[in-house]
Amino acid sequence: MKIGIHLSTFTKSWEEDIFQYFSVASKIGYDGVEIPIIDANNFDSKKSKKLLKENNLLCTCGTGLNIEKDISSIDKNIRDNGMKHLKKCIDICNELESDCLGGVLYAPWGMKKSRAEAKDNINFSIESLREIASYAEVRGVTLALEVLNRYETFFINTVEEGLDILKKIDSNNVKIHFDTFHGHIEEKSLKDAILKGGKNIFHVHFCENNRSTPGTGQINWREVKKALKEINYDRWITLENFTMPNCQVGNDVSIWRKTGESNYKVAELGFKFIKQLMDKQEV
Repeated sequence: MKIGIHLSTFTKSWEEDIFQYFSVASKIGYDGVEIPIIDANNFDSKKSKKLLKENNLLCTCGTGLNIEKDISSIDKNIRDNGMKHLKKCIDICNELESDCLGGVLYAPWGMKKSRAEAKDNINFSIESLREIASYAEVRGVTLALEVLNRYETFFINTVEEGLDILKKIDSNNVKIHFDTFHGHIEEKSLKDAILKGGKNIFHVHFCENNRSTPGTGQINWREVKKALKEINYDRWITLENFTMPNCQVGNDVSIWRKTGESNYKVAELGFKFIKQLMDKQEV
């Protein structure tokens, strides 16, 4: 099992230079970083690969869609923009030797519609993801669809709903990205949700119920650990926390007060918590 950190944990804006944080993550002890790919066309893969090597880090990648790059859109031109974006992200994963592209890959983050109203959007997304999955498989990359809470998407809110979408896509190369923050809001039991996801859970984010350091809130981490052990999950556990208000990232993820001491302190404490939790032998 490897411990990673989502680089947006450190940033105040989505356009901020993430490369400065590679060495910070390495010094704390992380095995790798999760790289948010915001602008795939202008992402510096060569610099990223160089810094990963220099800091002895591995990586995973994540991305999302917007209203101009949306594979669920009724407008074919917009769908094509979304397809190009995801394919470019997959190429970047391949260049960085990452086997996972996670995140909100199915519709724009924050889009809210009733599912009846969005029936065509859902069908277009599923159709698009089939094509994207084939493209990714050839390049050794698996798509991990992030399950989000109801306030951030209408599309997939529970692991059970994620499994239903996977069946409709019908590809061995599309899996589930499970995040404890979202799961704490939507699932009746985090343990049961993880067990239900089983071998289809390909990527995991750890975050407390208030977006802060794991172990400081309401989530039953012992149950989360038990469930991950039961499904023999042995991939990445990635810290994704947001603590700072009054900035672009904080505003976009609804952080209206400080939820932790600082981004850096949360990164340090989060690493220690995850390592101690997962290394501890249960009696």
